[in-house]
Amino acid sequence: MTTAMRQGTGQQRLGTAMKSNASAGFKSKPQNPDPRQTAGAKPIEEKKEKSEEENFKDLEEEVHRLLEESARHKVDRQLTEALTKAKEAASKEKKIRQLRENAGTLD
Repeated sequence: MTTAMRQGTGQQRLGTAMKSNASAGFKSKPQNPDPRQTAGAKPIEEKKEKSEEENFKDLEEEVHRLLEESARHKVDRQLTEALTKAKEAASKEKKIRQLRENAGTLD
């Protein structure tokens, strides 16, 4: 028997799969589109404070931004401003290193 002779088997399997999902409790369309507004669920509390690692990441992003600005000023031949931004980035990098040493999370 060739595959061309077996018509409809794909449809039968698809129908079975859909029934098994429905019996497992899954629905094709959610009853409530916003899962945060379910009845009886507690509202999600937002973080009040950042963790140390998040603070370090923010400081590192600031250093990166300063270095990008320094490079941009150098390309524009504003060498004094480029040097100022580079020095500021270096001092912030030292500050990050000191904070990481004090926290014991130095890479």
